Amino acid sequence: MLPKRFKFLTTAFALALAAQVLLPGRTSAAGKVIEQLPAPEWSYTLPDGLSFWGTIDTQQSMKRMFIPLVKTVTVSPSKKKSSGMLYASVDRINGSANWVSDYSDMANDQPFTAHGFHSASNGYSYFYKMKGGIPYDLTAVDPNGKRKWTKTITDSYTPVFLDNGNVSIRSGLSANRKTIAFTEYNQEGKQVSGLKLTGKWTTGILELLPNGYVMHQLIDKQDHIYSISVYRSLTALTTPLATYTVPKTVKDSYFQVHPLRGGSFLIQMSSKDARLLLGYDASGAKKWVRPLNKADRIDTTGNNYLIKSDNIYKLYSKDNQLLGKQQIGEAGDREWYSRITPSGEITVEKQYQWQERPAVIDPETFEGDIAKEDFYVLDPANLQIKYHLSTSWHDYETGHNYIYAGGGELYITKSYAPKTISKYMLK
Repeated sequence: MLPKRFKFLTTAFALALAAQVLLPGRTSAAGKVIEQLPAPEWSYTLPDGLSFWGTIDTQQSMKRMFIPLVKTVTVSPSKKKSSGMLYASVDRINGSANWVSDYSDMANDQPFTAHGFHSASNGYSYFYKMKGGIPYDLTAVDPNGKRKWTKTITDSYTPVFLDNGNVSIRSGLSANRKTIAFTEYNQEGKQVSGLKLTGKWTTGILELLPNGYVMHQLIDKQDHIYSISVYRSLTALTTPLATYTVPKTVKDSYFQVHPLRGGSFLIQMSSKDARLLLGYDASGAKKWVRPLNKADRIDTTGNNYLIKSDNIYKLYSKDNQLLGKQQIGEAGDREWYSRITPSGEITVEKQYQWQERPAVIDPETFEGDIAKEDFYVLDPANLQIKYHLSTSWHDYETGHNYIYAGGGELYITKSYAPKTISKYMLK
């Protein structure tokens, strides 16, 4: 007879919540456990052959969650084939009006076919697929899962999903092109604008940002970036809002532009020699410059920006004022994973924290090793710990996806081929 640790284990699921007040510039301690997680509001199990796939690309609208899936089909008795070209739309209210959008072609899709989906705040979702040749297709799906329209683009393209709910198609991206075109469609598939650019705009790097701003990086004959300009829109390319020229002493630089709410933005410059973050107001005036360390990672939430360095988090306003500081775990602990959720809140988590075994193990009563999982929700206004979940799992059950939607709304699935998702309300 097998010992109990090798039997099917029912997980002892104990989740706790924590609340903590954080003052700006100070690091908070671990929160106090105040309540166990209540029973799930609802659970939804996918049809056979489908499973949820991670949380990185999870998106949401006011009433729905959009979660990537994996589909597996049996090709022959000894062979199976999988595709990630589909996603689930889950009703956030009661989990009943759910649907799956499947844009896979199992017979013809290649393993590395470029594809993706996006959800807009109005409840519409879009998916696209690059077939390795032309034509390429972009399709819009309404909040009820009905396909509304498809655009066939007979050119290499990149979809840019805008904050206003529209989608812009940037086409003509190959190296030999002398024209770059931007075509914008609304949720009904009606073209609302079109623009073709030639000359200097086809050199360097030209990107349309979700808030409608335009970033243009110029390169020299050695393909090194020597300046970056930010413009207010595609229809205002005469005069840039701001231009930053790389000092001659800085080599091999690259840039990122981080839009903030209300029109302010950040320009991040990284190179082998220097790392800078520059803050600009909505009129394009440079307001401040902050040196960055090599380990610093930048992200934005609303009108604030976050600097993450290992497991230390610092939150600043658009005016570069420190709003809060938080350290999760022990000093130097790099194993924490963080992200800005679709709700704008910051989550930090760590799984597979194996606990010490008993000194003496009885094979008849030992139910397996125990791993701890910690999940934090940080307030995007000041890094206050809003929730801290501390979970203990038997070894066969450890590993979960935590999908936080804001307002205490949390979704949990297993990490390995999960078929069921459950909604919890943290209080």
